[in-house]
Amino acid sequence: MKKYRVSELAGNEILAKSVYLENGQLLLEKGISLDESYKESLIALNIQDVFVQGPYEKYERPNFYLEREKIINFQKQLEEILSHHVYKENKKLKRLKTLAEEIAEEIFQVENKKLIDVVEHSGNLYEHIIFTTMWSLILAKEYGFAKEQSAHLALGGLLHDLGLCYINVNYRDCHMEEMTPLEIFELKKHTILAYTALEQETWIPEISKKMILSHHEKIDGSGYPLKQKNQELECKIIQICDAMDGSLCGMERQKVSVEKALEEISDSQKYDEEIVGILKAKIARYPVGTQLQLESGKKAIVVSQTENPFQPEIIELEEKDIHPKLLTENVIHIF
Repeated sequence: MKKYRVSELAGNEILAKSVYLENGQLLLEKGISLDESYKESLIALNIQDVFVQGPYEKYERPNFYLEREKIINFQKQLEEILSHHVYKENKKLKRLKTLAEEIAEEIFQVENKKLIDVVEHSGNLYEHIIFTTMWSLILAKEYGFAKEQSAHLALGGLLHDLGLCYINVNYRDCHMEEMTPLEIFELKKHTILAYTALEQETWIPEISKKMILSHHEKIDGSGYPLKQKNQELECKIIQICDAMDGSLCGMERQKVSVEKALEEISDSQKYDEEIVGILKAKIARYPVGTQLQLESGKKAIVVSQTENPFQPEIIELEEKDIHPKLLTENVIHIF
């Protein structure tokens, strides 16, 4: 799977990831053949990049920690619950407690020591919530969370961005410097809206509620809404995982590359350095699909991960399959 600029599409490429509009509506489904005539429409909709299948797609085995089908199933369950939710009518939200327990159980049962593939994605709100929750649980597993504690963490993760359903401002790939003060205020109040909507729900543990309220706080007090310096491990974890995945999909911020997202969470003044270190140690240095230049001068492509960040499984590329634009931008030397 490769990311291409829409302007560079030649036509007949196979879409490797579904394309969504800014409001989360599905525009183009994974697997379709891209007609050259789509270019103008995609650019008009401010969609600059798409992911398409490469000639070595059949050999690629990305590691997402859980099977992709399970992740999609969790996302569908979450969407079914949240898409029908109305502010403070929380009876149906209680189903999220069972879903949180199910996701936590799946994460804690998996014995997966390989590096995890992390890529930029153009998913919707529900995909972002699932990935943020999964990453939070993977970190919790490293810290030895007990079963009940991990379920509480997962519930906070599934509910952390509920407030985005209550606001009337664009929260996809937004640029704070281009927003009006009123738009920024509207965006930032989503944490308080979600917390107040759920504050009286006795089925939600207090730590889960605190995660919802404080997932945009920073350990130096520079975050929002209350500029708190949270000490709870669960809060520190959700802050890092939300920032990481949010940067990869453009949720409440501008979408950036994996390298840039890692750079942003590496600010030890804002994010817990130990937790960030554990997270970064889990992430593949060379995601599946990355083109490499070897010591021999030959070109190769990463098809699977190992436990060693510097030794992924690769296959050599034939010259006809090398995309000049990608090699100009993504040549990596392995020594």
